[in-house]
Amino acid sequence: MKTRLCLPLACALLVTGLQADNEVYRTWTDAQGRKLEATFRGIENGNVFLQVRNGYVYRLSLDKLSAVDQQAAKTLKPEGLGIPSDPNLAQAAAQIDMLVEAGLKKAEQKPNPLASDEQFVRRVFLDLAGRIPTREEALEFINDTSLSKRAKVIDRLLDSEGYRSHLFNYFADMLRMADVAQKARFYTYQDWLKGQIAENVPWDKVVHTMMTADGKLLENGATGYLLRDAGMRLDNLSLTLSTFIGANVSCAQCHDHPFADWTQRQFYEMAAFFGATETYGAKGNAGGGMQGMRKLIASLGDKRLQQQAKNLFRVNGLAVEDSSTNDLKMPDDYKYPDAKPGDLVTPKLITWSDDKTKKAYQGVQTTKHDEQLREQFAKWMTSPDNPRFGMTIANRMWKHIFGVGVKEPVTDIDDPNASVNPALLHHLGNEMVRFKFDLKQFLRVLCNTQTYQREATSHELADNTPYLFPGPILRRMTAEQAWDSCATLVVGADVDKFKGHRGETYAKAMNIDLSGDASPDVLKGQIENAVASMRQFGGGKAAGNPKNNARKKRMMNQSGGGEEDLTLAPPVRDGLVLARASELPQPEKDQHFLRMFGQSDRQIADSESEEGSIPQVLMLMNGEAQRVIGQDDSLVVKTASAQKTPEQQVESLYVSFFSRKPKPNELTTAVAGLGNGMTMRDLTWVLFNTREFIFVE
Repeated sequence: MKTRLCLPLACALLVTGLQADNEVYRTWTDAQGRKLEATFRGIENGNVFLQVRNGYVYRLSLDKLSAVDQQAAKTLKPEGLGIPSDPNLAQAAAQIDMLVEAGLKKAEQKPNPLASDEQFVRRVFLDLAGRIPTREEALEFINDTSLSKRAKVIDRLLDSEGYRSHLFNYFADMLRMADVAQKARFYTYQDWLKGQIAENVPWDKVVHTMMTADGKLLENGATGYLLRDAGMRLDNLSLTLSTFIGANVSCAQCHDHPFADWTQRQFYEMAAFFGATETYGAKGNAGGGMQGMRKLIASLGDKRLQQQAKNLFRVNGLAVEDSSTNDLKMPDDYKYPDAKPGDLVTPKLITWSDDKTKKAYQGVQTTKHDEQLREQFAKWMTSPDNPRFGMTIANRMWKHIFGVGVKEPVTDIDDPNASVNPALLHHLGNEMVRFKFDLKQFLRVLCNTQTYQREATSHELADNTPYLFPGPILRRMTAEQAWDSCATLVVGADVDKFKGHRGETYAKAMNIDLSGDASPDVLKGQIENAVASMRQFGGGKAAGNPKNNARKKRMMNQSGGGEEDLTLAPPVRDGLVLARASELPQPEKDQHFLRMFGQSDRQIADSESEEGSIPQVLMLMNGEAQRVIGQDDSLVVKTASAQKTPEQQVESLYVSFFSRKPKPNELTTAVAGLGNGMTMRDLTWVLFNTREFIFVE
């Protein structure tokens, strides 16, 4: 607890100055007669925690209060969310709550009641760690009597492997991350992003690096963003603008936008910042240029080996380079009078009418060096003064945990005032900037709001009715949340330990010197070694081949491997590799649980589906996942079977699946079923196929 909480009551009075028009506020008096109007948040370790109307929480020693208020602190029921971990964080969360509640009040709506501990712990695990809590994790939280336990579990989850895995899944869908693109494997791109998340690199730095990265994909994973659309500058720019600054520009690629302010010329002027960027491939002159490469390939003899060598050169040729000349021209069918078809395009940034300061543009449009154009574009786009960059990622993170954005769709915020709560959207964008694009800190604040910790809205929303956030929206798990929760039931929290690290292995095996520095004989040796290594990556089976993983598992057991070895060999049951979705092929094969439940094929950004379907129902009822969960060696079954009575066994299963104990009628029915021949496997099947399991409540 930060000592900054200990501020004099006199100072507190200066910052409040508010009337007591709410019954949860009362006037507190210290031993010297000084008064403070505040809400009682709780008492712990001899300190009283009081929250004033601006949201700040003060920590005061109990013995410093008047005798009457000491007694009140010992008997009052705490209001709100309990004790926060940081007074400034509590204030930031309270400001968001005020804006949400103002929107609700204007619409004559009321917020939902606060969620129970059982509802909260399951939700926060799914939203921050991407999986349900284990039985032990749920019970540890539910049985904790500390008033600060919600803040503590949020902090713990934000520092977990599960958080890093879950956030990667979100960005993998947003950025169309696929194992195979451009006839090459993009493992280094995936590993780079995972590393950025693990190190909590600020979002503006992550995006700036993707925009400006150069070199070979095998050596610089950040080049994967531009190389994902190699040779397609216009398509890549359209995705860049909609993804990172919520600019609706897709129509302007071919003509003036009919509904937004974008013109086709403006689109091309923006694209010109990438007019000197080459993504078709490196120009390496190994062994004497392309002719030398052909001779080297021919000298390998075997035709199969020659074809593999060609593939190897293509993989090594995937690179981003900048020339000294911007060569972007207006399209041949350009029909507007402000330019002619085929004219060279001069780079120029767009502006928004609500950007009064224009600070984001300072020093950007004056460059005379075409090879620096990408750097200038990235500087502008990721600037804290860009009115859309912070707002866009803030809106995305809001949707990430509330289920719907303040502005929908999240790829179009050209007009922030068209959102359901413009004041809230602008505030969230400003907060993202204030936190210096620290996504972890931003999510910490969101999860500490009363808005997030309220019961989910489960009723059907009327068409075209704005959702004003009386609480999070009830939503189906994402495909990755569902899969990772299934794996948790079988493996437990150890599922977070299994990591692939495919990028490092792949790059080491495939990287050869195309610079021309290596002699033909040395290069030929590199080719032969790399071609031999290529076989392990053939057909997309490198990560998640059950036979290979099973062999590694046996080797680990024979050698007495410890915790580090777990990262090499996730368990395999009935052909299913029980690792987190982030460590499996991106995306999985068509008939895998993940794809059946809506995992994106990574061809279109933000295309994961949470819609239900008949194949999903059949997968839940008869698929491999439910069979694996019900097996005797599944953790959820082993834990329940170890309980002494049928009642305890049923309770164990309910906590494992739902993070709550069974209701009396549920307990009676389940115990009776076990007494009439129902097996533990049958009961897991029933719980797995309930609506409650697959939804984030």
